[in-house]
Amino acid sequence: MLMIFSTKKLRRLHVLLVAMLSTLFFQQAMAQSQIVTGKVTDANTGEAVIGATVMVVGTKTGVSADIDGNFKINAPANSMLEFKSIGYTSVTVKADASKPMQIKLSGIHKDLNEVVVIGYGTAQKKDLTGSISTLKTEKLEKEDPRSVQELLRSGVPGLVVGQTSSAKGGGDIQLRGQRSLKADNSPLLVVDGVIFFGELSEINPLDIDQVDVLKDASSAAIYGAKAANGVIIITTKKGKTDKPTIRFTANDGLATMAANRPVYDADGYIKYRQDLFNSTTRFVNPGKFINPTADNLASAGITYAQWKAYDALAGTDQEIWLQRIGLFDIERANYAKGRTYDWYKNSFQKGLQQDYTVSASGKSQYSDYYFSMGYIHNNGIVVGDTYSAYRGNLKLNQKINNWLTTGANINFQDRNDNNSDLAVDWAGQIINNSPYSNPVNEAGVLLGQPMGSSNNQGTNTAYSNQFKALEEGTNVLNTTLYATVKFPFNITFNSNYSPRYQWYYRRYWESSQNPLWSDNGKVIRENQKNFDWQVDNTLNWDGVFAQKHRIKVTLLQNAEEHRTWNDLTTGTDFTPTDALGFHNIGAATLLKSSFSSNDTHSTGDALMGRLFYSFDNKYMLTATIRRDGYSAFGASNPRATFPSIGVAWNFGDEKFLKWEPLSTGKLRLSWGKGGNRSIGIYQALSNLTIGTGKYTYATSTGTLYDLGQLYVDRMANTSLKWESTASWNGGLDFGFFNNRINGSIDVYHMPTTDLLMDQSLPNFTGFSVVTTNLGEVVNDGMEINLNANVMHRTNFNWNANVSFFYNRNTIKHLYYTYTSTLDANGNTVSIENDDNANNWHIGHDINAIWTYKVLGIWQKGEETQAAKYGEIPGDVKVLDVDGDGKYTNADKQFQGSTKPRFRWTMRHDFTFFRNIDLSLNFYSYMGQYATSTEYLNNTGALIDRSNSYIRQYWTPDNPTNSFARLNSNNVQNISPAQVISRSFIRLDNVAVSYLVPSSFTKKFGIGQLRVNGSVRNAAVYAKDWHYWDAETGSLLQRTFTIGANVTF
Repeated sequence: MLMIFSTKKLRRLHVLLVAMLSTLFFQQAMAQSQIVTGKVTDANTGEAVIGATVMVVGTKTGVSADIDGNFKINAPANSMLEFKSIGYTSVTVKADASKPMQIKLSGIHKDLNEVVVIGYGTAQKKDLTGSISTLKTEKLEKEDPRSVQELLRSGVPGLVVGQTSSAKGGGDIQLRGQRSLKADNSPLLVVDGVIFFGELSEINPLDIDQVDVLKDASSAAIYGAKAANGVIIITTKKGKTDKPTIRFTANDGLATMAANRPVYDADGYIKYRQDLFNSTTRFVNPGKFINPTADNLASAGITYAQWKAYDALAGTDQEIWLQRIGLFDIERANYAKGRTYDWYKNSFQKGLQQDYTVSASGKSQYSDYYFSMGYIHNNGIVVGDTYSAYRGNLKLNQKINNWLTTGANINFQDRNDNNSDLAVDWAGQIINNSPYSNPVNEAGVLLGQPMGSSNNQGTNTAYSNQFKALEEGTNVLNTTLYATVKFPFNITFNSNYSPRYQWYYRRYWESSQNPLWSDNGKVIRENQKNFDWQVDNTLNWDGVFAQKHRIKVTLLQNAEEHRTWNDLTTGTDFTPTDALGFHNIGAATLLKSSFSSNDTHSTGDALMGRLFYSFDNKYMLTATIRRDGYSAFGASNPRATFPSIGVAWNFGDEKFLKWEPLSTGKLRLSWGKGGNRSIGIYQALSNLTIGTGKYTYATSTGTLYDLGQLYVDRMANTSLKWESTASWNGGLDFGFFNNRINGSIDVYHMPTTDLLMDQSLPNFTGFSVVTTNLGEVVNDGMEINLNANVMHRTNFNWNANVSFFYNRNTIKHLYYTYTSTLDANGNTVSIENDDNANNWHIGHDINAIWTYKVLGIWQKGEETQAAKYGEIPGDVKVLDVDGDGKYTNADKQFQGSTKPRFRWTMRHDFTFFRNIDLSLNFYSYMGQYATSTEYLNNTGALIDRSNSYIRQYWTPDNPTNSFARLNSNNVQNISPAQVISRSFIRLDNVAVSYLVPSSFTKKFGIGQLRVNGSVRNAAVYAKDWHYWDAETGSLLQRTFTIGANVTF
């Protein structure tokens, strides 16, 4: 049948067919779209890869893995998914919605593609030509770090981080040895790309993502005049996941004494005093200082009548005996009552330490954020030593459009860290007080003189603290505002503005109610404000040509300014009362008060250019030049230039060197110069100061005025300039068996010239010294770093790191003054003079020990020989090199150094069942020595009026050859020091953590829960050192910590 349709009907049919076909296609597309879920984990550790990117290949559809590595994405059937994360090899697999996908990403070895911060930019580690060590903090966070120093102490070769016993913690930092004799030797700090002028306590270690240490001049010269001592670059965290992440970390610890030096208890104190007085009288009058019991008299070989006849003291036998050994009235009374007091326990404590941090972070397509707030409160091991701080950090990045990105990094801290006026004088209390002294009287009232008011002896901090008040603190605001503009041809411009504010206040009061003080009240009020700012403008270009040629150019313009305002007022003798304490300093007597102010101002600027060239990712060259200016230096040398150059060869990528076990191989060679500008900002100028005396001036009318004196106390030096350190560095990076074993070796040679020194001047100039540039010190060293994945099993993983490094410094020149002498052949030669006063010697270590050699102790039978030097048995025996019977500088010898010859660190990380982590961190100093005169047993003007650390000493019945008799003679008044090894091995940290299974935590809405415990300074072995801690030579705490980390 032939059917004929009208035009109108044809249109309706067309619309119907289109609608039907569209529905079919839509239904088919819906049938092909699917929800794919799964988890992304580390192929090596099994841990979640947080923030891993999941993309549908060929589209813009993508998501990020959450805190547990889980992802959920809408993907068409038969599509391909690409999984990527920084530090991992990307994986592309077919989407599978039938079951949760299990994606394992293999890590790219850090020596190849790890991103390293190099100063005003970043680079992949494979492109580096200098010596840079990188420290990732992700795993270290499980160890409860309380400070940045505790993070840095985790095995960076060449980096030495000191210890401290204070509640605040921390420690000095030095990189590749001591370069300067007078100026600062600390490395430069850079935080998030900006030079940091604060202190490390202002940074919460839990906010840190990565630390890069620039060790050679080639990498550090980009910071010019500030980089002679190396650079530590800290990068803080930012938001990484699409879903907001909230994390709470709580750590509670207990600080205990790690190194004890107990003093004598009551019985030991009596025995010590008996031996002391026997030795003081050179052992004449046998038995005079014994308690006259029948057994003691028989042992001494004397009768009671002989004992009684030694002097005419009155009283009971016990009272006479106690008077003979020097006990005061209060001590004798307490001895009779059997009353003692433990000043050691009074001075030290177990300190509770608390550290809490909460953070929130996240990101979107155009922005990311990270915010944290923390509170820390530590009680130290010394009673009264406390530290507390609030600190916050806010980091924002916002992409405005395709060519403009802005951001801000704001750091705030409110801290109280200086309580020395209230902390216990522990050394005074445990030594100056007898165990038979009284902290309180019979009524329980504190005593200011525990050994008796008539003797004015003893120390009692609790008493004096009743009459003191202190308010002291510091507020700090560090800010960085930045903008990045992208131009065509891959050109990027970045501008940073970084203002820093610091406010310090101190209000201190000593009450007039303390009868032991004579000032009738004292108040100190001090306020200081610091304002620093700097601007960094950088221009970067990154280009690739013919696929194998890559060029990166960085240009910098920098400016900075630093200002301080300090006001100090001290008031004494308050009338009519000081009851209002430091709230009314105006009540102080004007003529007995003082007022001072000190304002400072300095500026600096710099221009820098850096060129990086790479051919075929195998041959690299980096060249940098920086021109610095600084107002503190002389008018003739306000600026200096610091160049550097480095080359590298990735020989592991060469086809002709292919060797199956070798997975990474790279050679590096660099040279560069850095400067040290850490001197007083007015050191190049003369200084006008106020004299202490006054004189009377009479006017023509006869009016008299008392006038002060002004005089110049410092000579100007218009030629003063930077110290300069040139550095040669050669390095080898290697990896074997797919980098399961990898490491590096570096050797360096660093001469530092134009040292900032005080040069002596003739008296006729009117000045004693002038600061100038003299001298030269050379540092040479080697660093070896080795990493290994020792064992990897399904439920067990063991990684190890070992580093070994040494540094030798040598003084090449000092003041360039010479003395003529004759050599072995009788020829006249000139020898540069040493500086004996500072113990600096040409050709030797800065920290060389130059002293008399102690041979031992004079013994019985050596009386005649000892008498030649005015000594008796029990006194110290010293080597007389030239045999002239006198001890002079000619008898001194070099006997090692106070700095270690070698250092090593060792770290082990174990993972059990994928959720239990155990880490052990060791380090050691070998070949360091210290001098001590304690073995002389005659230190202290009141040795016969005080207690003592438990000590060994020579007696006729204990003829030791290592310790002198009590109150021994100083050999011809030279007090020869004993040289003692301070080599030690320390188990610095033991940490264990447990990741609670997510199947349990999700029931309570918790994304992740980790509990942990650690022991800091767990153990130390020092064979020969017995005077407190071997590293510090003083107190050191051991801290036990438990904590938890909760993520939502």
